[in-house]
Amino acid sequence: MRWKDKIINVAIFVTIVGGALLVKYLPGVVPYWQCSEVYKRYHKVEGVRATYIKNFPLNDTLTIGVTLLEATDSAGWEYLLQAFNIPQEMIEDADSGLDICTWQAIKDCPETRYDSWLSDDSDEVVVEIVSMSIKNQEICIFHTQDKEEQNAVFDKRIEANL
Repeated sequence: MRWKDKIINVAIFVTIVGGALLVKYLPGVVPYWQCSEVYKRYHKVEGVRATYIKNFPLNDTLTIGVTLLEATDSAGWEYLLQAFNIPQEMIEDADSGLDICTWQAIKDCPETRYDSWLSDDSDEVVVEIVSMSIKNQEICIFHTQDKEEQNAVFDKRIEANL
């Protein structure tokens, strides 16, 4: 009977250690209820692949949530262009080397651009940063909470365009 107890103890130990290693080294899957509202709206749209990234690193100290919308076909790209009101001029500018365009949008409503120059309540409105890559046919929504995060996103996107 003693050897059976040892086998059971070893099996339990291996299971615990194996489970801990899996949790540590496999990329985490964010539960649906923790995903952004934008992800929840677009994850079932045909022709669009929606991905939510929790704790995306902006720099050494800042991480934020990001929703990535990628067109998987031409119909999906047309859908995104219409949903985000992208003018044809922006698409044409990509041919001249300007691939990444970035703007502010109202929280959880990235389809609506936010112009802080026209608003007096800029401290009360929570904005997010939307960035579009025309060549990659993707739109990133950076779920920022404050000016520091917004500035870090703009810096990162400007570097990507150089």
